[in-house]
Amino acid sequence: MKASARSRTARKKSKIALVCAGGGVTGALYEIGCLKALDETLDLDLTGLDAYVGVSGGAFVASLLASGFGPGEIYREITTGGASPFGVPAASIFRLGVAEYARRALRLPSATLKAMKALFSGDASTPRDVFYPFLEVIPPGLLDNSGVEEFLRHLLARFAKTNDFRKLSTPLRIVAVDLDRGETVAFGDKEHRAVTISEAVQASTALPGLYRPVRLKGRDYVDGGVTKTAHINLAIREGADLIICINPLVPISNGARGTSLGPLSSHGVDTVLGQVLRILLHGRFEYGLDRYRTEHPEVDILLIEPTRDDLTMFRYDIMRYSARKALTRHGRATALETLKDRRSDLKKTLARHGVRFRKEAVSGRGPERPSEEHKAQSAQALAAALDTLDRSISASR
Repeated sequence: MKASARSRTARKKSKIALVCAGGGVTGALYEIGCLKALDETLDLDLTGLDAYVGVSGGAFVASLLASGFGPGEIYREITTGGASPFGVPAASIFRLGVAEYARRALRLPSATLKAMKALFSGDASTPRDVFYPFLEVIPPGLLDNSGVEEFLRHLLARFAKTNDFRKLSTPLRIVAVDLDRGETVAFGDKEHRAVTISEAVQASTALPGLYRPVRLKGRDYVDGGVTKTAHINLAIREGADLIICINPLVPISNGARGTSLGPLSSHGVDTVLGQVLRILLHGRFEYGLDRYRTEHPEVDILLIEPTRDDLTMFRYDIMRYSARKALTRHGRATALETLKDRRSDLKKTLARHGVRFRKEAVSGRGPERPSEEHKAQSAQALAAALDTLDRSISASR
């Protein structure tokens, strides 16, 4: 979709940025659905904004948009695409990385000696003291996410898109955390352009514990959501006047409007940990959002996120692939409802930045409006890679 000449002229005085917050795989799928709703509702070219910021799963989404892949094509192929790749290798996105396990196994004799020493010297006061040395045998992450980098690199090359931050026509900031320094790094800024876009996305999606830290230029990086969920400040730093922020992780308000699941403590540990994770991340996100609005009242922030009674988003853990079609459609449908409900309030705010609602905008959960054909094979390759990942995960269970 191309913005009209009138829209482009009207918003010359405003810079518009998109921030895709972290939320794992399900968060990225939700964001793609929301972007489809925005594409249908607003007279705005989401591939021609003034800045993009991506964190964790949102880094993948933001990098695609900054590279010119439209929301419509990505959405269409995720929800309807087949399993056959179109020019992009269908390698598993996440790998076990047997070599790392083999290297770690070499530490087993040393760990055994330490455990025996603790056991027979009397230094061990609990069984934990005996088993503690064996933790050094376990890799820093169970899986290797190098397939993320490989897939994105091949996708960009296949469709003649740059993998170089410096060659992009608009700023793209991919957030990761330097593990040893404990510092946030925004790949794409002047100090961090030496890595490729695909490498930066791999680093940003390295969820600690599940995925191993990603080593780039002699430094180890983990998921960018470790320090902040969204990093809206990076969009403000780029001079954005209007920021569209999609935040997929919200804690459930159990018992509200038919969402009663019974006490969450009566469910499995995954349910409890999922709620706790959402509470921690969303609380931190709200604190930051309030601060940005106080310190930068001149910046308008359009926030799209699930409601507190959204069971669909809560039902699946953040790394769930198998429900991607349902989650992507759900993101679109709920975002359309949000935009419809808030239309009167948002109309004036968006108009200040030259953005208008489409007269033919789809309302509520109406049928999907056909989008323009724009290199649909790229989105089909994305869907194919996700299918491959789904099968590999299912096979490992």
